[in-house]
Amino acid sequence: MHEPSAGTSASRTGRGMGWPAMGLLSASAVINLTNVAAMSEYGLGSMVLYLLPALVFLLPAAFTAAELGSTWPGGVFTWVHEALGEKWAFCAAWQQWVQNIIFYPLLLSFAAGNVAYLVSPGLALSGPFNGAFVLLAFGLCAAMAVHGVGHASRFSVWGVVLGIVTPTVLLTVLTVAYLLGGHASATPLGASHLLPPWSGIGGLVLVVGNFLAYGGVEVSAVHVREMKDARQGYPKAMVLMALLATLIFVFSTLGVAVAVPHQRLDLSAGLIQAFETYLDVYGLKRIAPAFGLLFLLASLGTVLTWMLGPNHSLLLVGRKGLLPPLFQRTNRHGTPTALLATQAVLVALLSLAFFVAKDVNQVYWALAAMTTQLYIPMYGLLFVSALKLRRTRPGVPRGYRAPALPLLACVGIVACVLAFVVGFVPPKQLQVKQPFAYVANLAGLVFALGAVPFVLYARRKPGWRRPAPDGAIVRNPC
Repeated sequence: MHEPSAGTSASRTGRGMGWPAMGLLSASAVINLTNVAAMSEYGLGSMVLYLLPALVFLLPAAFTAAELGSTWPGGVFTWVHEALGEKWAFCAAWQQWVQNIIFYPLLLSFAAGNVAYLVSPGLALSGPFNGAFVLLAFGLCAAMAVHGVGHASRFSVWGVVLGIVTPTVLLTVLTVAYLLGGHASATPLGASHLLPPWSGIGGLVLVVGNFLAYGGVEVSAVHVREMKDARQGYPKAMVLMALLATLIFVFSTLGVAVAVPHQRLDLSAGLIQAFETYLDVYGLKRIAPAFGLLFLLASLGTVLTWMLGPNHSLLLVGRKGLLPPLFQRTNRHGTPTALLATQAVLVALLSLAFFVAKDVNQVYWALAAMTTQLYIPMYGLLFVSALKLRRTRPGVPRGYRAPALPLLACVGIVACVLAFVVGFVPPKQLQVKQPFAYVANLAGLVFALGAVPFVLYARRKPGWRRPAPDGAIVRNPC
């Protein structure tokens, strides 16, 4: 490893992506509304359930990613490689990639519930409808990703603006107008309800689930090289992302809580139900399902962002000799087609769970638990790497120097460890009858998938190494 060259690419200026575009692209990876309906059951107390993970996870992760990304461009593999070596870097990149396979059906089933309101609300609870929708929507995103980073990343940015920011602003305005108009809130709004009710350790799983809500802070780092001035701009992009994420989660959740009693709340279509309640005041209830199209746009944009970052990141990792040549294939647009095809096959297999499950909501919660447990270890490696680089590489000029990084990283590590342990507790929404079997199955899946990079690393061959030509992977995304 060589000290002085870190950050040279990141510091260049010129034509490329500005920090607002990078902030929105980062937001498209972080912000998804899958947990909003579930969190709205806690009413005003949901603010605490968002702010706590934001303080102990989002802020440490965002500041850490800002320092690492503006100093060592390339993403989580590069950061962990600089600190802990190639094996652990491969593990981190793999964890980031593999959790997507389970995250895609989770996110797209949320979109399916909203789109169902355009046809028949009952379809939201139909397993075959959800499974078929996941297959179709993922295929659409894959077809778009095949044509390269440029068009797909622009779509992701517009997905955030039109499908998340705009509806959230409108929902907030409608919520305020609804309350000022004298309508009763479906949830208590007194100061005494700011603290969520304690419902046992099973209730803590919701807080852990909100770690996943803020996951993805590091995904856009693979595009740092494409920024006009990454040293100054990337930290600003992280601040924009963090503010957008927290405000959108809080206001959209409160908007649902005020409008929809939890007894008739639909986990995948709660936002549409809220718009129906508010728009009915003005005789516009019929247009509420149209917001399902905006949420579909946002979901597709998020899926595309996750296809771009982790797939390109793992491609670069593979070309260092850590993946067989088959998984290093790209098309003329630089898209890692073999990795994308592998994800498509695995997502198709996972979507079969919707076809055979008796309860769509249980599939939803099971996917959320698996995704969180697979993703959290990567953040542990990220925080450990930041700590070690501050200690062992102090002479490398930082593009951005995070304030109190040792404290932030330690808080992040403790939060990750606690979240990982609590994440094995069955969520009360799953109504698990055999908790030991649940824990054993979840642990078996997490550790089996987590072992894959170590097996591949031990079996790697010199012939696997195929350095990519300059500029072959990412070019001019925005």
